[in-house]
Amino acid sequence: MSADDRYSRQLRFAGLGVAGQERIRAASVAVVGVGSLGTVIAEQLVRAGIGRIRLIDRDFVEWSNLNRQSLYDESDAAACLPKAVAAARRLAQINRDVIIEPLVAEVTARTVPGLIGGVDIVLDGGDSFRLRHLVNEACVKAGIPWVYGACVGAYGVSLPITPGHGPCLACLQDVLPDPGDSPTCDSAGIIAPAVHLVAAWQVAEALKLIAGVPVRRHLWATDLWTGTQQRLDLSNARDPGCAVCGPHPTYPRLSAGEDPTVVLCGRDAVQISYGRPLDPQALAARVAATVVNDYLVRWMDGQATITAFKDGRVIVQGVADPIAARVLADRWLG
Repeated sequence: MSADDRYSRQLRFAGLGVAGQERIRAASVAVVGVGSLGTVIAEQLVRAGIGRIRLIDRDFVEWSNLNRQSLYDESDAAACLPKAVAAARRLAQINRDVIIEPLVAEVTARTVPGLIGGVDIVLDGGDSFRLRHLVNEACVKAGIPWVYGACVGAYGVSLPITPGHGPCLACLQDVLPDPGDSPTCDSAGIIAPAVHLVAAWQVAEALKLIAGVPVRRHLWATDLWTGTQQRLDLSNARDPGCAVCGPHPTYPRLSAGEDPTVVLCGRDAVQISYGRPLDPQALAARVAATVVNDYLVRWMDGQATITAFKDGRVIVQGVADPIAARVLADRWLG
């Protein structure tokens, strides 16, 4: 099988052609978050023949993911495989020529520069405003274009952001909503068609950027349930005093330091970062583990479920209070 056979229909598309396909093959992308949007984005890019794809995600596959996160199956959920690992295994079966880099990691002010370093474009598969603003600051600082995307319920939005041209995310949203103020997939639900629609828009804009085709700096929004659609021209929406893309950037979130405890909105869960690696196998010998693999160990403590990751993160589910979650985790981890 030749590359011409695999990509023949894409090569015939006038917007790409041979030159565009060569650019795609030479491109390196990072997908931040391999959940609903991230799985669909990653699959479309791998099928398109992207040269290298970096999959960045902190979480593991759960049963509630399977209605819309298209790269996972029941065996992944049963084994609690990290999403980046499970996605990489599936993508390798789709296109063996693509270099796939799975990273089971938390995106923080400290880690984000390294996680996105060396790629040509970043695609947003994240699940929080905090995460997206960290990505925005890191991309603007590094001069890397990225494509914002979000969806909840049947509603979705997307916007290509190209540093130095048009607004960045902070121009449009300089103050983050408080946790719990905005709906999430866990609190308001989501349907798979909305995910695929937003991901398709993101990948189309990414392919334009890779192929050297100009993109419109428009915020696109749609609600599949009501059948409404909106497009806002944001070409002139750049804030001249923006703390991220303005003439005197301070990068406030990159400079804010680390938060060792994060409440996961809508999930009745708290994530705690211990700042040191954990050995899942050794930990499993000390707890009544219900799941253990090379990446994590899970056990129950009363009504709470505790999942400890190899990189030193612990998610306590069933406890919404950060202090109570920390007390519970410290009982086992010290």
